[in-house]
Amino acid sequence: MPLDLTALHEAELLRGALRGPWPPAVLRACRRALPRLLALPGPERLEFLRATAAAEEPEALAALAEAGPGIWALAWETGERPTAFHVCPARHDGPVRAVAVGEFGGRTFVASGGDDHVVRLRDAFDQSGPDLEGLTASVRALAFGVVDGRPLLAGGDHDGTIRTWDPLTGARGFARETAAGHPSALAFVAAEGGRVLLAVAIGYDDDEILAADHDGRVDLLDPVTGELVRELRAEWDETVLDLAVAKLGERAVLASLGYDALYVWDPATGERLGSAGLSEVWPDLENEGFAPPLLVGQWNGRPEIGVVVRIEHPPDYTVQSREAVYLNLQNLADRARGRGFDRDQGPVAMTTHAGQNVMLVANHTDTGRAWERPAQAVITYLGGRTDVYLDADTRLITSAAFGSLEGGLCLATAGLDGTVQLWDARTPHEHRRIGYGGSGLALFTTAQGAPALAVGTHSDTVLVVDAASGEKIGSVGCRQSGRGHDCDLSPYDHCCRGLAAGNVAGRPYLASSGCAAYGTMLWQPLSKIRGIARKDDATGGRVTFGTLDHSSPTALAFGEADGRVLLAAGAEVWDPVTQERVARLPRWGFALSESAFGRAGDRPVLATRRDNEVDLWHPLTGRHLQVLDVDDTGEGLAMGRIADRDVLAVGSGKYVHLWDTAAWERREWIPHTSTVTCLSLIEHGDRALLVTGTEDGTVTLWDPVSQRRLAVLGAFARPVRSVAATTVRGSLHVYGQSHYGRVLAWRVDAP
Repeated sequence: MPLDLTALHEAELLRGALRGPWPPAVLRACRRALPRLLALPGPERLEFLRATAAAEEPEALAALAEAGPGIWALAWETGERPTAFHVCPARHDGPVRAVAVGEFGGRTFVASGGDDHVVRLRDAFDQSGPDLEGLTASVRALAFGVVDGRPLLAGGDHDGTIRTWDPLTGARGFARETAAGHPSALAFVAAEGGRVLLAVAIGYDDDEILAADHDGRVDLLDPVTGELVRELRAEWDETVLDLAVAKLGERAVLASLGYDALYVWDPATGERLGSAGLSEVWPDLENEGFAPPLLVGQWNGRPEIGVVVRIEHPPDYTVQSREAVYLNLQNLADRARGRGFDRDQGPVAMTTHAGQNVMLVANHTDTGRAWERPAQAVITYLGGRTDVYLDADTRLITSAAFGSLEGGLCLATAGLDGTVQLWDARTPHEHRRIGYGGSGLALFTTAQGAPALAVGTHSDTVLVVDAASGEKIGSVGCRQSGRGHDCDLSPYDHCCRGLAAGNVAGRPYLASSGCAAYGTMLWQPLSKIRGIARKDDATGGRVTFGTLDHSSPTALAFGEADGRVLLAAGAEVWDPVTQERVARLPRWGFALSESAFGRAGDRPVLATRRDNEVDLWHPLTGRHLQVLDVDDTGEGLAMGRIADRDVLAVGSGKYVHLWDTAAWERREWIPHTSTVTCLSLIEHGDRALLVTGTEDGTVTLWDPVSQRRLAVLGAFARPVRSVAATTVRGSLHVYGQSHYGRVLAWRVDAP
């Protein structure tokens, strides 16, 4: 019996079906795609669900095929496997500083807050929920609790406001202002007679600490009225960074971490049960971008609490790493050194699940360029179970919290990029990202007339695959082995920065750029030699086009002008046959992100993109012709013909803009659901088509004449890096590459 997917057509039915009888793989695919599914018209959701299954939940494809054939089929795939299972229940306009997970009445909730002053409360299954107001500054702390059988959510902001809400109704509770400082951490803790109190850690900015005599303290509040019940004060001036609740025998204890000391309290009496000086705890919260967490768990049958310390290594003590130090809650002087971490990584959160300590380890420093790299995060089971690598596209992890989901373990992470990710920590794909992935796609035709696809990788290696089957047929790279160049740059600065392909005099050519090239390298990809030899150096193996600033340009493109094949490399235009520079554009080559050749009426044109403008040039003279303003948050640049007109297509924010290059008339095109990251204009048969990729991982096929969406082909869990399309044996093949190098090919049967 075919799978009944009629619930896809109605938003409320769809949310209800997430707990229904669909096969588990279909449910997982639906949960992954839910926000994007709801953004589409009902009739288009099945195709998008199939696209998500093809990219991330292949086990669901067979079940979805029973619902009826689609207009495309997955031709082949290569590169990395699907990501660990996760969903993105919320996005913020700015960095997220706090996240919390709570479970009530069989439902799991995720709360998040950050610099946009909004607390977003979401159901973990259907991802619905309200945006809670009442805080007026950056949200710095969140916590769930249960008081008198009713759930509560507490939040605190950088202005010192503390507020509570009912997570089931969204109704507001009390509001209170701190006397000084701001909440840096919140926790609900049991006190005398089963009474529950809200613990508020008070933090200070550096200038506040210097300007006034502030004692480090934790305020214990009545969670219903907000009345101050008790103050827990440290011995000296310091800010409190984190709180943790632990069990010591039959009673709950509260631990607080400052820059210099750890305290353990009895919240029922206010008695300090112990303290430990921690002069080596990482001292600079402002530079670190996070508060070192307290790690509570069970070791050798006894409750312990861990802190993160800085280790300086001999002989010069300039090399630093981090290490977890665990203290016995019953005797804080009893300490044991634990796992070590590198300088840019360390624990972010920890819990105990099914008798095992489970820790999230992630990069959470903004040193160097770490803030713009993908997060390097792993769920580590401290008991022998395989580590689980989190490989969605989330940036620097600023906060994380473990929780319960259907009786199992889940993890919520908050990022500097505004995303909130919810992970299933029980049954994810066992997958580890090998590299930092893709750097572009480029199509060309082999000397035998067969279509081939060049795939840029995280090293300087460019793979060449058969466009019809995906089978590898060659590679080029700085090393003769083709394995790539070993360099000391960060993985984000992968060697293959730019990639372009073209045919010159019936021969295929590839152009690539990267740190190993120190310029642009030109290759014959399927020849017996490694590259193209210079006229005066028959053993050189490749042609390297140098630049005055020794940069490796990202913007590479092959094109034609007045019957002459040209290669645009950054701000320079070269003849790839004679290896002569034809023109130089008065722009810095490394600042140009994209380039494309085309025509404007009866003259050739080279378009280049730099930040929020697109410039048009005459490619043979370098003369500037036109400048167009675009949104600098988008990417994608292509020139071609639509309805017998020469056009320029540009990804501009969440739109694709089309210009008629003869009259330079612009029209704003159909909005996308996310920022456009790449696009390609093609001709298939007698019609023009447009393929776009977006930041939310969607690959879409459009009719640029009618401005109609023809099909959603791909739904990666990560942003799309590059798209391309060509005709293979009479059928349209579309290719999409994620930022991490995974490539999918779709054969479109009825566009």
